[in-house]
Amino acid sequence: MPICQMQTNFKWESDKRAAFLSETAEALSEILEKPLPAVMIMMTNADMYMNKSEDTVFFAEFRYVKNFDSVGEKAAFLDAFADRMLSLIQKYTRVDPYRIYMQFTEMPRDGAWHYVEKGAKK
Repeated sequence: MPICQMQTNFKWESDKRAAFLSETAEALSEILEKPLPAVMIMMTNADMYMNKSEDTVFFAEFRYVKNFDSVGEKAAFLDAFADRMLSLIQKYTRVDPYRIYMQFTEMPRDGAWHYVEKGAKK
């Protein structure tokens, strides 16, 4: 199950927050080739301080399972993944890109969470 954990001090309008979460889940489903019901998004508003400022800052961690044929393929995938998430975060928050931090964690398939569709046998 792909998991995205985000923390920010951005002051959301409720409709924008819901739209951001929905678009983030859809993007992760597409990027990671997983069904939308298997994507988990968590967002926490937090007190955040960076570079002597409480200006908007954004942190996101993405955990995923994916196989790559080469180091180059993985690097290209991560570049595209980061670019898409950066664009999405900026679309909704307008935060300075130098105040957005992202962490990408590739999980081994046997140690990752499992999604089982309703009615499916384990």
